[in-house]
Amino acid sequence: MTTLWLIVVALLLATLLCLIPPLLRRAPPTATQPPEAGVRAFYLAQREQLRRDLNNGSLSPEAQARAEEELQRDLLQDLELRQPRATPMTGQRAGVAAACLLSVIIPVAAVLLYGQLGNPRAAVDVIMKPGAEPHANDAGDDMALAINTLAQRLRTTPDDADGWYTLARSYETLGRYTDAVAAYQQVLRLVPGQPAVLADMADALLSANQGTPDANAIAAVAQALAAQPDQPKALALAGMMALRRGDAAEALIHWERLQTLLPPDSEAARQIQTNIAQARAMASGAAPLAAAVTATPAAQSATGSANASTGTAATASPARIAGQARIAPALRDQVQPTDTVFILARPIEGSRMPLAIMQLRVSDLPRAFVLDDSKAMSPDATLSRATKVQVEIRVSRSGNAAARPGDLSGVLPDVGIRAEGLELVADTVVR
Repeated sequence: MTTLWLIVVALLLATLLCLIPPLLRRAPPTATQPPEAGVRAFYLAQREQLRRDLNNGSLSPEAQARAEEELQRDLLQDLELRQPRATPMTGQRAGVAAACLLSVIIPVAAVLLYGQLGNPRAAVDVIMKPGAEPHANDAGDDMALAINTLAQRLRTTPDDADGWYTLARSYETLGRYTDAVAAYQQVLRLVPGQPAVLADMADALLSANQGTPDANAIAAVAQALAAQPDQPKALALAGMMALRRGDAAEALIHWERLQTLLPPDSEAARQIQTNIAQARAMASGAAPLAAAVTATPAAQSATGSANASTGTAATASPARIAGQARIAPALRDQVQPTDTVFILARPIEGSRMPLAIMQLRVSDLPRAFVLDDSKAMSPDATLSRATKVQVEIRVSRSGNAAARPGDLSGVLPDVGIRAEGLELVADTVVR
């Protein structure tokens, strides 16, 4: 802002330097006029000549009278022209007065005109937000800032169970499953044995392990069901883990119990019915079952979960975008293996809030990806509610979901919600 006003002052000074010096300059002295006595003597000589012409008969009396009248008139005019005029000092004083007046009027007029027609905030905006883009207030940026603020607050108030639970769910939204597990453990430290929290922690553990159950996840689900046998998410996860180890009968027990808890006409009930049909087929040996059956989005909808690894089979998913993600070879040396990779789908119009998001590391690429309703940030904003989306990949050095200068990005601008075989490439450097 200081630079702007320095430029304004310099321009005003330049204008005044062009206008004022001529006003202060002394006028050059004028040629000396003949004295008044000389003028009178000249006209008296002319009059004497007219009388001589009259006496010698070369001029008639009438002509002589007219000639004298003309001489008298000319004399009066010459005398008037030679009346005293303004001295150079008087003219100089007028020039100084005009210069002072302009020195005040020009700056004041410039400021008033700029205030009326200009935009005084424009320079401030440019200085405060250099290189800012239309999407500087990106929803991902706001969310990441809020999560970081919450995490810092919890360092000073570690006994806030609700705060830890909110932080854990937020980490899951960003795909930071290991951090989510740690936050859930803090909740359980403060309120031990909560069935819903145990189920959520088990879900995060499965996500961190790419859907493979470990001892901690199995123990958390068992503890949740022991405390609350009808805990919906725990039932869904228990059925998935049973089916993973080949026990279709136990999976049916958990899923059929879950089905009785869901509204009969809900999407969640229809999706869980699909998993039950698969488990029955596996139990009867009538049809082979895909090896990677996981907990259904139906169960997640019933419990408010939205995770990266607990999706259902393709037949049960209302929306699914799949493809291969990679970094352009020419830009590969500009990133580190530990840099964060975000793959997300945004609506083409309206809110910029992602409808689905997953998080990886550069070391994971190239890699196949799947975006579906299980990766939604909100149950009210899912892929199934859209028709076309914009699929993005972003390689972030800071780990922030919002774009920063130096990040890599790539965009597929017009993608259907059931697209397959996409090629998503991070081939652009964010400026």
